[in-house]
Amino acid sequence: MAMGIFQQLDWLTTRVKRLCCAVEQIQQSGAGSYKVYTALLTQSGGDGPAGNCSDDPQPLVIGVTYQISLNDGTGDFTNVGAPNNNIGTYFVATGTTPNNWGTPGDVCLDYNTGAPVVTVLENTIGNIYWTYSNVGLYLATLANSFPEDTTAVFNGTQLQISGDWSLMMSFRGNDNEIEVRTIADGSLSDSLLSNTPIEIRVYN
Repeated sequence: MAMGIFQQLDWLTTRVKRLCCAVEQIQQSGAGSYKVYTALLTQSGGDGPAGNCSDDPQPLVIGVTYQISLNDGTGDFTNVGAPNNNIGTYFVATGTTPNNWGTPGDVCLDYNTGAPVVTVLENTIGNIYWTYSNVGLYLATLANSFPEDTTAVFNGTQLQISGDWSLMMSFRGNDNEIEVRTIADGSLSDSLLSNTPIEIRVYN
């Protein structure tokens, strides 16, 4: 009886060693490994360019994409999601209060009220930001980060009680952007995203 138990333990130990070896080989080969961006998207209204400047600064909205359009060097947004404070930099706000709004009137952020607002659940890809392109067309952008032959996009199923609408996601045709399309009754339409899941995987 005791020998049977020891034999079983020995067999189990051998199997575990083989399994660990196989997993290690898979990891070393890079098979199945990928970077991922998982988020919930909410979008309402149409194209709505707006600004937030240091002469009358308003709290940032978490999940909104901002672009630094003016900065005399005194504005600092690195604590709320910006990778740097350079003019032209886009970022999704992760907080409401920047380190420093800087000189009144000399620091401004642009944003669009029609761009998707995101709740980021996981992000190992990088500084992905969202913009409003046209009615029912929104872009997730990060330069040279979405190679078409190694990028996969997934979205959750949506239901609507009345009306017939659907969600489509597709490449825009380059490695920089992923286009999200929302269609209602056969036409591109706004205001259809509400905590809609999206997952972007970029495989090695």
